[in-house]
Amino acid sequence: MKTIKSLGLASVILGVAGGIAINVAVAADFNASSPSWTGSYLGANVGYGWDSGGVDLSERSTDPALDGFLAAIAGIGLFPTSLSPKAQGVIGGGQVGYNWELQSGLVVGLEADLQASGIKGSLSEVRSPQFFDTTATGVGKQIDWFGTVRGRAGYLVNPQWLIYATGGLAYGKTSLNFNTADITSGCLADAFICADQTSSKVKFGWTAGAGVETMLAPNWSVKAEYLYVDLGHRSFDAVSNTPIIFTSSAAFHEQIVRVGLNYHFN
Repeated sequence: MKTIKSLGLASVILGVAGGIAINVAVAADFNASSPSWTGSYLGANVGYGWDSGGVDLSERSTDPALDGFLAAIAGIGLFPTSLSPKAQGVIGGGQVGYNWELQSGLVVGLEADLQASGIKGSLSEVRSPQFFDTTATGVGKQIDWFGTVRGRAGYLVNPQWLIYATGGLAYGKTSLNFNTADITSGCLADAFICADQTSSKVKFGWTAGAGVETMLAPNWSVKAEYLYVDLGHRSFDAVSNTPIIFTSSAAFHEQIVRVGLNYHFN
């Protein structure tokens, strides 16, 4: 995971900028009438992503004697039932693929990419119901990294410009955090409800999207792309310092926009 994170968004951006400079330098020699799309390619991309889901919260007890207490705190709203941390951030990585240019202007292919991700967000809510201690409850969502393996199918509106749809497998490491603390009395005794726990795991899902790509110079193309990435659902129990257990549940549905630069080996 450290290797993926060490890619660094700065180096990705510099790589894209360098590629664009090459495009400008050789564009005068490019024969725009007959670029070839068939063959393998390798490239880099940078973009932005945001999460479109909240976190559902509930609590239960391992001690039946506390059922009445739980009903009371639920009735007064001591703890929120949902929070929306609105995770978002910059992404960057690389892609590799292969295209087949068919008759009638059709282009089909396969592409795989791997992304470092800064998509994360957190939100905390303080509640002070009458006759109860003040509590602070928070959640956090994060995509540490993700990747896709997709098919692509598109149409050449002219020899240089390709519009395409894409979809396939998605995978990535998702993280979900829950924490709650008794602000009035602190967390030093079992009588006060406090918890802090994170669940992280690699999840598999699916992705679909569309994009446009253009040949700017011999062997060089740039693209702009949108992807919807569904990395499934995560739910876990956070054990507190009392017999009360908090359950956090969230879907990881990410929306991605990015631009990329490809070098074609044809």
